[in-house]
Amino acid sequence: MKKWILIIGGIILIGIGIKINSDLNDVVEAFNSEHSLNEPNLIILLDSISPNKNYTYYKYKFDKGGLGYSRIFWSVTKIDKNENELEKGLIPNGYKIIGWTDTSGLSLQK
Repeated sequence: MKKWILIIGGIILIGIGIKINSDLNDVVEAFNSEHSLNEPNLIILLDSISPNKNYTYYKYKFDKGGLGYSRIFWSVTKIDKNENELEKGLIPNGYKIIGWTDTSGLSLQK
């Protein structure tokens, strides 16, 4: 009898684990998709075009509703009418953009 209870309990726990993993994947996917200029909760704090007019960098955060605001993100994108995704040029956490150099390079600070 105890053996059957343990087997059934194990099957239930495996099912719960699979469900939690699936839900976490959905959360990660939603987080990654929000780094877009089309995101309604995006708040752009600063945007700057490079001296050679090829790139733009953005300083932005998200309005998380009742949770408040997110951390500040920095992203660099090539100026293109179809380029709305900020995730491709996302600057790693711990760095921030100071500005452009004279040769259209980025000046970063850790």
